[in-house]
Amino acid sequence: MGINIKLWGTRGSISAPGSGTVKVGGNTTCVEVTTQEERRIIIDAGTGIRLLGNKLRLEPLKPICLLLTHSHWDHLSGFTFFAPAFDPEQVIDIYGNRMAQEVLQRDIFDRQDNRYSPVNRDNLRAQFKFIDELPAPFFIGSVEILTLNLNHPGNGYAFRFNYSGRSLAFVTDNEIGREYPGGHNVIQLMDFCRGADLLIHDAQYLPSELANHRGWGHSSYEEVIDLARDCGVRQVLLTHHDPERNDEQCEQMLSEARDYVRSLNLSLNCDLAIEGREISL
Repeated sequence: MGINIKLWGTRGSISAPGSGTVKVGGNTTCVEVTTQEERRIIIDAGTGIRLLGNKLRLEPLKPICLLLTHSHWDHLSGFTFFAPAFDPEQVIDIYGNRMAQEVLQRDIFDRQDNRYSPVNRDNLRAQFKFIDELPAPFFIGSVEILTLNLNHPGNGYAFRFNYSGRSLAFVTDNEIGREYPGGHNVIQLMDFCRGADLLIHDAQYLPSELANHRGWGHSSYEEVIDLARDCGVRQVLLTHHDPERNDEQCEQMLSEARDYVRSLNLSLNCDLAIEGREISL
């Protein structure tokens, strides 16, 4: 058994429910990563984590490791709707971006005025542990996890998972064409993604939209495909879909991305990250 991935949320910036987003999905970022290891790994607590939590409470209890990419609300706003967080028997270790951990602790766990949520530490009864110092690499069981500082306002982490000869690079909220203070350079990004079996990368904007969104911390499909070409990745999922882009427009973007792949004569499987999709590596 290698790495199994299920996408519970692939929308960016804000959830976008409605008849126009039924296929691609309207929930914000949440990804489940499973292996033969005992612990469950979850990336981000966007609104998709609610549905994941409903599934987990029907399954045998296992420790959960929640990895946070960064502190922006679309990646945290589902946390107080995550059913396992209310179970006193559940163990949840929280890794990743320190600012994101501080938001959960300061504005959710410890705030008593219920300014942001009607629940706080009195209600969130799971056994939580915050791990804010991450060695490079760190391990969850036998899963090796590497991190890369994001080029995004407020920074954050990309995560790479290496397990049983398979690898996944998850890089959301990252602006490939711009280097941020505290972020990474292009060589570091290429080294991080090199040879991955699957790259899931932010492609919120069309190439034609980038000029008006420089400094917003997101990329285009052309930049992601160029990255995959340069670091030997053969499978790409485009994620963090703009909330204004409906299913038809997302499919049009994919068609244009595949045309771009063909124009470069690449052997690259390019697809959309779609809510509910499962991938095995």
